[in-house]
Amino acid sequence: MSEHWKGIITNRAILRNFALVCGLCLAFGGTALADSCGTPASKGWDIKNPPADDRQAIEDVLSRYALTIDERDAAAFAGLFAVPKSSYYEMCNTGGSVFRLTLGLDPTSPDDLLTQMGIIVQELETDHLQTRHFVTNTLFHVDKTGKTANTRSAVLVTVQDSHSPMPSLDYSADVRATLVKGGDDQWLFQSLTVHADYSAGSVAAKKR
Repeated sequence: MSEHWKGIITNRAILRNFALVCGLCLAFGGTALADSCGTPASKGWDIKNPPADDRQAIEDVLSRYALTIDERDAAAFAGLFAVPKSSYYEMCNTGGSVFRLTLGLDPTSPDDLLTQMGIIVQELETDHLQTRHFVTNTLFHVDKTGKTANTRSAVLVTVQDSHSPMPSLDYSADVRATLVKGGDDQWLFQSLTVHADYSAGSVAAKKR
């Protein structure tokens, strides 16, 4: 094969790959598509529990994560994340990261946590959908300083429309979080990664 034809074939392959990436990004509403999840869903867990008061405070933050989405309160949800701007909320599936929303970006950014959560909960409101997030089986590992804790929880999400007498299963997930204790002794998320149990491409990307 001549070098001329090799170059044409190579360029076409590059264009096809570029188009595929662009299509995937548009499919997720313009939110940047990451290659891998920020926090892996590794097997097993090394338990190191925090003191009782801290344990309860951390569990309360996890419960508020569920409640703020179910109550469609984007501002309260964003308020669960610690500054600096590196704090993020991420949804993954078995194929990798679907999207990552980061605290404190420009409001016009497709990756801004508060702005995008506002859009997500507004869609739930518009579609008359009620979610319920159930957070259970939480395990803890606190570091030596007592100021950082990692958690692993099982989460089950149901969804119900206004005309159905019964909810349906939306998805299940292995949720990993890193929380930090600030100078005011309040625990907040440094990261919250939802590893949903569905396969990549099997269902529409979920953002709740």
